[in-house]
Amino acid sequence: MKQLKFFLMPLVFLMTMALVFSACGGSEGKSDEEKMDHLLDLQDDVIRVHDDVMPLTANINRARQKIMDYYQEHHEGMDEELENRMGVILQRLNDAHDDMFDWMGDWADSDQSAMEYDEAIKYYDIEMKRIKQVAEDMRSSVNDAEELIEELGLN
Repeated sequence: MKQLKFFLMPLVFLMTMALVFSACGGSEGKSDEEKMDHLLDLQDDVIRVHDDVMPLTANINRARQKIMDYYQEHHEGMDEELENRMGVILQRLNDAHDDMFDWMGDWADSDQSAMEYDEAIKYYDIEMKRIKQVAEDMRSSVNDAEELIEELGLN
């Protein structure tokens, strides 16, 4: 249900923003149409980052499973350094995965259509920073996990 809500939000946002801008006068020398276009561009930029990195959740799931399976089979007598490294990588994978879904939930739950123009600009700036951090965490945790998987010969 949340995923459906997430994908319907841009449409609802567009329709509501059209109503808001038609009811409010323009400020800062921009027409209502220019403001809406600007906000839609900002929204698209944030979604583009999300869409670029979202497929990595499958990589995270595969890497977690490979590492956990290896641990289950080899944990007795395992080198403490390797065990700690595996634990750190698994935690980073879990955190990156959870952060993505937390971000999506927050995005879907936000009432972007009720925001004033300046408030929406600030919101998209904050959300762009958040999703870029999520993207970086996902990429780096997957890269580190893939290095470990290769070292363990689990390809």
